[in-house]
Amino acid sequence: MTRKNNLEELLNQAQALIKTKNFDKALPIYEVILEKDSHHPKALAHLAIIYLMKERYIDAINMLHRSLKVTLPIIGDYHNLATAYNALKDYKNAIKAYEEIVKLDSNNLEIYKLLGDAQMKVVDYEGAINSYKKALEREPEKFQSIYDYGMILAQCLHHEEALKYLRTALKLEPDHLECMYLIGECLSSICNYEAAKIIYQKMMVLMPDAVGPHMCFASCLAFEGKYDEPLKILKNILIKKPNSHAARNNLGFLYMANKNFKEAWKYMDSRILIKNELDVTKRYEKLKNVIDLDVNKKELKKDEKIIILLDDGIGDVILALSMLKEFHKKFKNISAEVNYRLVDLCRRSFPDIQFYAIHENKHELNIDYDPSLFDKGIYWGSLGKYIRQEIVDFPKKEIGYLIPDLNKINTIKNKFKKRKSLICGISWKSSAQEGRHKTALLQDLLPIFEIKDLHFLDLQYEFKNNEGQTAIEKEKLLKKSDIKIDNYEDIDKFSDIDGLTALISSCDIIVTCSNVTAHIAGALGKKTFLFVPFQRGKLWYWLEEQGVSIWYPSIRMFTPESSNGWGKIFEKIAKKIKQELKL
Repeated sequence: MTRKNNLEELLNQAQALIKTKNFDKALPIYEVILEKDSHHPKALAHLAIIYLMKERYIDAINMLHRSLKVTLPIIGDYHNLATAYNALKDYKNAIKAYEEIVKLDSNNLEIYKLLGDAQMKVVDYEGAINSYKKALEREPEKFQSIYDYGMILAQCLHHEEALKYLRTALKLEPDHLECMYLIGECLSSICNYEAAKIIYQKMMVLMPDAVGPHMCFASCLAFEGKYDEPLKILKNILIKKPNSHAARNNLGFLYMANKNFKEAWKYMDSRILIKNELDVTKRYEKLKNVIDLDVNKKELKKDEKIIILLDDGIGDVILALSMLKEFHKKFKNISAEVNYRLVDLCRRSFPDIQFYAIHENKHELNIDYDPSLFDKGIYWGSLGKYIRQEIVDFPKKEIGYLIPDLNKINTIKNKFKKRKSLICGISWKSSAQEGRHKTALLQDLLPIFEIKDLHFLDLQYEFKNNEGQTAIEKEKLLKKSDIKIDNYEDIDKFSDIDGLTALISSCDIIVTCSNVTAHIAGALGKKTFLFVPFQRGKLWYWLEEQGVSIWYPSIRMFTPESSNGWGKIFEKIAKKIKQELKL
């Protein structure tokens, strides 16, 4: 009884101190109570809140978990838990806490907004779409709900649908700058540059000192095929804000598009710093504390131990591999990271170089080596500043540098050996950020499919969330135009890059949009007919001299004359195929 009375007395003291907001004195009393009774519910709950207020987030989390084991959970406990996890940037566990609130109260209006915000932090866009949609269903007239849903639709590249919600939201708050910016971005993404420029000009008036609207305006001009005006705008931005990573990056791309390589490489490393700002793993920050990174400088030395770091997609790495032998001549002691799907192909093609397999997902990147063993690090996309300074530095001969698996090629060719016609590999879609501009409909390629003496083979890979879409397109083409495109089912064209390389190598010619297929075909020296968009979606490396890719001499490039669709581009490709193959 005495012990119980002592606990009650201590509890009364602590609660009296809380009423007077004297939390520092209340804290040790609650700790004493828990020493005497480790399951005391009020002490656990109150101490958790004090720890939270004192920004002792790990202590608050531990106390809340102890509390949840001895008391019936309430929404406030999970709110506090999520607050602590958010403060520690542990968004995965914050999401779990919000999901527990949803279980307790599925009509909680606020929680879906908070859940969606946390899902955005871990790049779970599909989850965020679902959360923001539920928030909108519960508050359909509220600006924030409408804006959030439009924002996530834009993030997931559903630009036309996003515009409906963002325009509705802007009517409720006509000067909301973030909403204006997203509307401009969506308009630009669907190639309505005139309307986008009007939005950005309005933002320039509302934000006279901000560089963002000027930069977006310059991008629209560049997408329209202009050069001098956006160049002037970007240079003026850098006078005002010389460390603007976005302006430097855009200026680098603009110089590259004009084949001013020497100037372009001075700025293009800024892409690494932009990605770092968005990267939830903050890998760049971690690496620069371990090794000297050759970013926005040019300081590699011949005798240093250098690691080439992964920074872009598979296609970008395959492009950079075209410079690897020359780079290796300059710097003898190099190793390289590559996506695990490229490891076998790279080790076979470049046996003198050590390759490390990288496994990455949305939240983390796993490596199997010690970065501290290296003196310097350089990113794959930056090799060009040492190797490609002038147009004369680019390859002139159609020589492949990737070595496919001969056993896989023989297996594939045995299946096709009865066919007398030439095999034309086809790929027509891209799932990249600018994929909508690079992608064609299968029906668009009819002029090519009508060429006699060609057998068509499907090289189109699919992301898991789009599985089955190419099969639907091929079935429609067969029913409507009686054209069949065969599929080689023994190779997963997304996961098995080595198999895809063997499949591409087994073809006589390739017709493709600008995706991984194009890079592999070019790296094999395979005769390829590549269609790229007018400006937007035409990435910095798709440059040509007299219709031939400067990076891949075996690739013939075809570009429409404007941003209004593909025009007559496929008729031109069909004509070129007939000429070159004498069909």
